[in-house]
Amino acid sequence: MDSQQKKFRDTTRELGQFFKRVGQIWIYEELMFLGIEPETLAGRFRSESLHLLQELCAKEPTFHIISCEDYKIYNKYIPNANGYYLADGDKDPSLMVDLLSRLTADEFLQVGHTMLPPIVGEIKRSG
Repeated sequence: MDSQQKKFRDTTRELGQFFKRVGQIWIYEELMFLGIEPETLAGRFRSESLHLLQELCAKEPTFHIISCEDYKIYNKYIPNANGYYLADGDKDPSLMVDLLSRLTADEFLQVGHTMLPPIVGEIKRSG
């Protein structure tokens, strides 16, 4: 594995640990059960749907909002961010992940693009 792939894997591992710690709710059916429909199957919301997350968090204080802005994922609400997720874990607002802490945006996308086909192939073969 070359150094860029290692950096990419370290970054994605860190992102997974972050999402697990903050309790990101990403299962589409679970979000639908809560009465909110995300724009993606991974549970991401755009600004147009932010009011749904805010209303739910106001009613249910166990939930909080995660914000995505410029390749950074913050464990807090940030106005006008690129996207949002719902979470029910650690609410520490100082938690964040910088996807470009090890690679540039181009490197991150290029390495991710080259690593994806073998992963998809492995999934297809596993039946």
